[in-house]
Amino acid sequence: MAKVLLLLILQGLLLTVVKAQSFNFDDLVVLSSLSPKRFDNYMHEKGYVSGGKQMQDNAMAFTFFEKKKKQTPEDSIIENRSVGLYKQDESFCFAFSTTCRKEFEDGLERLRTNNFLQAEPEDSNAVAPLFFQKGNLTVDVSTQVDSDTSLLYTFLLKKRLLPNSVQFAEDLLGFDSHEYLVSYFGEANVKKDVYYFSEKKIKKCSVLFGNSNQQVVFVWEDEKNLCKLSYILIAGILPTETGIPFNDNIGRNKWAFKSGIYSGMSIRDLLRLNGYDFKFYGLNSEFSMMVEPVISGNIDFKKTGIMLTSLDGKGPAVLQTEKVSAEQVVEHRIALHVFYIMLTP
Repeated sequence: MAKVLLLLILQGLLLTVVKAQSFNFDDLVVLSSLSPKRFDNYMHEKGYVSGGKQMQDNAMAFTFFEKKKKQTPEDSIIENRSVGLYKQDESFCFAFSTTCRKEFEDGLERLRTNNFLQAEPEDSNAVAPLFFQKGNLTVDVSTQVDSDTSLLYTFLLKKRLLPNSVQFAEDLLGFDSHEYLVSYFGEANVKKDVYYFSEKKIKKCSVLFGNSNQQVVFVWEDEKNLCKLSYILIAGILPTETGIPFNDNIGRNKWAFKSGIYSGMSIRDLLRLNGYDFKFYGLNSEFSMMVEPVISGNIDFKKTGIMLTSLDGKGPAVLQTEKVSAEQVVEHRIALHVFYIMLTP
């Protein structure tokens, strides 16, 4: 009987330990896959208590703190741990903070084991800030001094939901990293490339559906991590390292635009769509054949950049001026068409 009682006690202790197992980075990933209704139960199983809920950016924000254990004389170090869940812009955020150095090091190891990508840091010995990404997940690792002067390590996981559908070119502006593109369109359809601004200026980029009539170039502000979208470029001919050999074999780009613009559109139709006259830079300008980036009608040429192309060789005299009126070009029956379309967030 005593053995049975001892077995039951040990079993109870084991269940308690399992039920209140410590929180780690893997749990952040699990949380990101749960419904908000399950947050409380999951965190309770991890030995955390609710610190309250509040509305933030029209969404519920949750805070949890580790339940403090009864201190014993052997406890020389008190670690602080907390978990925050909230929404920021289009991302759902899950933050784990701890003062335990080993948990921080274990978290970094779990990131690398789970194939989260990290650009080569400038300082290989840097502890933070660090940035990792994988598919539609990103992780920012940071440190700050806690209230008791100890270091607080934080893993902030952000999850962006994949869109239900991508129908128009403007829908592509929601993709803010190479990894996010891969998670939606697949690795076979998204390739890293180099975009040529000029003979001397190049920039790392991503190409969607390269060497096809649906190809799109994504130019990034952060070239190291291939994220933070600067703009996208849509055209039948693209000045990229892998695209140049195929440019003669690709016809008009087939992406549809909400604005009604399309690759190869005549300047007459573009003028009609805009509803008002607009200007573009002449052939001798530094910005040759680019539509002036202003709002002059139905089209926001600040957000939708247009480069025209001439089918008339050198071009008539009217195209040699600094700025050219679209109405004037139509009146002179000059054949101009939309060549490049650039969209900015």
